[in-house]
Amino acid sequence: MNKRNMEIISSVGSVALLAALFILVHQNMPQSQEYGFVASLVAFIIVVSLVGLKLTRME
Repeated sequence: MNKRNMEIISSVGSVALLAALFILVHQNMPQSQEYGFVASLVAFIIVVSLVGLKLTRME
C-alpha cells in the first residue's frame, strides 16, 4: 500500500473513530459527558499522532 492511500484510509478511519467514540459517550455516560468527550478527543489525538509517526517512516 502506498503512502497516499494509507494517509487517506487513516484519516477517514480516525474521523470515524472519533464519531463512534462521541456516540458511545453520549449513549453510555449521560451524567458525565464532558469527561467522556475530553477522553474521546485525547484518544483521537493519540491515534492521529501515532498514524503521523507511522506515515513519516513510510517510503
